Amino acid sequence: MSVRTHRHLPWRVGGLSLMAAGCASAAIGDGASAMWSLAGFVLAIVGLVLVVQGGRVPLALRVERSRHRELPMAIHARRLADRLTRSRG
Repeated sequence: MSVRTHRHLPWRVGGLSLMAAGCASAAIGDGASAMWSLAGFVLAIVGLVLVVQGGRVPLALRVERSRHRELPMAIHARRLADRLTRSRG
């Protein structure tokens, strides 16, 4: 097992357990309560994303918590402001 796969394994296992919990809660609801079925569906989808994208989840969380998450928007706003000032002057 490679190091990369070894790091991603807990995220994929977590996704698999969320999918199982989602399917179980949807089965428990059995159409009687739409809330159980909806919660089960959401859990299953989140679990599926974790299983498929298991390696990218920690990276996405790190980027989101970093101070650079708004950098592309700041660069775009600065360029737009520069373009507007050049066109006026």
